[in-house]
Amino acid sequence: MPKLTRQFIESEIQPPATGQRFYRDEELPGFAIRVTCNSKSYILEKRVGGANRRITIGKCRELSLDAARKQAQIMLGEIAKGNDPKTGKRINTPKDTTLREAVHLYLEVKTLRPATQKNYRSSIFLHLRDWLDLPVRSITKDMCEQRFRDLTISPNRTRTSGQGRANCALKRLGTILSFAYDRCGTDDEPLLKTNPVSRLSRNRSWHRINPRQGIIPDNRIKLWYGAVGTLQHEVSRDFLLFLLFTGLRVGETRRLKWCHVDFENAMLVIPRELTKSDREHRLPLSDYLVDLLKKRYVFRKNSEWIFQAPRLKNRPLSLSNGFLCRVRAKCGINFKMHDLRRTFLTKAERLGVPTYVLKRLVNHSLSKDMTGQYIVLDIDSLRPHMACITNAFLELIDMNDIGVRKVKPIEQPVYEQINQLQIPLNNVVPV
Repeated sequence: MPKLTRQFIESEIQPPATGQRFYRDEELPGFAIRVTCNSKSYILEKRVGGANRRITIGKCRELSLDAARKQAQIMLGEIAKGNDPKTGKRINTPKDTTLREAVHLYLEVKTLRPATQKNYRSSIFLHLRDWLDLPVRSITKDMCEQRFRDLTISPNRTRTSGQGRANCALKRLGTILSFAYDRCGTDDEPLLKTNPVSRLSRNRSWHRINPRQGIIPDNRIKLWYGAVGTLQHEVSRDFLLFLLFTGLRVGETRRLKWCHVDFENAMLVIPRELTKSDREHRLPLSDYLVDLLKKRYVFRKNSEWIFQAPRLKNRPLSLSNGFLCRVRAKCGINFKMHDLRRTFLTKAERLGVPTYVLKRLVNHSLSKDMTGQYIVLDIDSLRPHMACITNAFLELIDMNDIGVRKVKPIEQPVYEQINQLQIPLNNVVPV
């Protein structure tokens, strides 16, 4: 094996008549010259990602020997770091698969809803961001236990307990590591001996998160309604009212479009892509809700969204807490948006709405209930129950006694002067 020098390349190397011939350097292992009948090229031979690779560095007539040798050393350094010297990407071997690679592979392989993918990214990339470039096999049980404690006690922006945050982040991590164990390892060389997150389960360290029980009591519905009526942004007002009178989830409601409303049949059709249950939801609309949607249609400003953003008509309403805080301050009720869904369910149960009807109204699953799977409830059988719930709320609100200014019907309504809670629709023509 000769030492490759400029003189040796120019005088000693002769092109073969056929095939190719290799001259390997004795000083830099893997560095060589490949000679064919037409050309001479610098190459690097190395095992990359479990396979022997022969990588071309450049033509001898275009690159000096010193430059080629330096480039070969740079490539060897990249290989030592676990990167492919040609693409710059990580070499996916069981030994050096990083947490970032495992997360991306999991989200690529698994069929997950966009909201679920977002939850995984926010949990891992936010709370475990300093682990992203660590090899998966270097994550230990002690590291998981300590991070679980840190997330539990560290302050957050809402100044609430970090127990739910700690549970979510470490459970997501456990799922990713189990996937990596099955996907990246082999029987002879497993990626992990055990899942390090399993210590939290064995020690029963997971926090018990009690479900929220917040609702707006009957005796304060009227006060809440009056506070909602003080909001200057009419879309925010109707958004909160729509949540209370339908029991829909916040994420589903804010993404509703006019194509989801069937005015002719007084029905809302929410496609499965928008629902948490991944199931189409058909909801009958009471007269009050139809009037509310007609009012919103008048003020839609050519937007496709039912509850559009105040400044951008091509965006849905933002879930900022600004208008929510104003309503809380006005009525003195520290409620959350999801409390309106619980209030709807609670009111329906008190009115004696059958359980299976109630589950259909809020699109809860019946997959584990064999009897429920046999009961077929069409939209007309749900309509009287929806009207009953709406009327019960309207009686509690008592619109005639809340001090909200009423508007008389006019031929050409001045929209900015119309109270958004009580708008007559007799002479209003959609624009």
